[in-house]
Amino acid sequence: MNKKFFRTDTKALVGSIILGIVFLIASQASGFIDNLLPTGKAGMYLINGTVWASFTALIVLLYKQPAGLIAAEVEAFTSVFYSPLWVAFIFANAVGSLAVSFVAARYSMEKWSHHILAMFFCNVLGNAIAGVGLVTIFQLPVSVAIVETLITIAVAWPLSTIVTKLVYDSIKNSGLAR
Repeated sequence: MNKKFFRTDTKALVGSIILGIVFLIASQASGFIDNLLPTGKAGMYLINGTVWASFTALIVLLYKQPAGLIAAEVEAFTSVFYSPLWVAFIFANAVGSLAVSFVAARYSMEKWSHHILAMFFCNVLGNAIAGVGLVTIFQLPVSVAIVETLITIAVAWPLSTIVTKLVYDSIKNSGLAR
């Protein structure tokens, strides 16, 4: 069982910076792609939400905190380049990162059920905060924001769970992460 919540060794901090840069590039690219779609124009970032949740979890699983929060918040602040929801993302990213950390500190993350649970909390809590942003920033009616949030969760939760579990297992099996 993996009980660690914090990790501040040099390997974790350097590794998280490198993976964080990849996270930023992937988030920027997926945010711009989402904006080309009608759903993105309405503030529903399906591709970006999947990328966000996957990288949020991977950074936490590999490097713990504070690496997860640092990468999450840098991504949130740079999302100003593709979304007016960046202010909501500041809170959503922090909550998503912490949610994965709490699950990973409790469970071994060896089973699919552990990843399903971690990604459930990451996606539901993070997207609920983004949903509040849809109402306050985009001025969407609450009912529309709820539907958009539920659709984003329905797409991003299963996809990010699959991506995270497969990539995390591959990295662990390769010996790159210990």
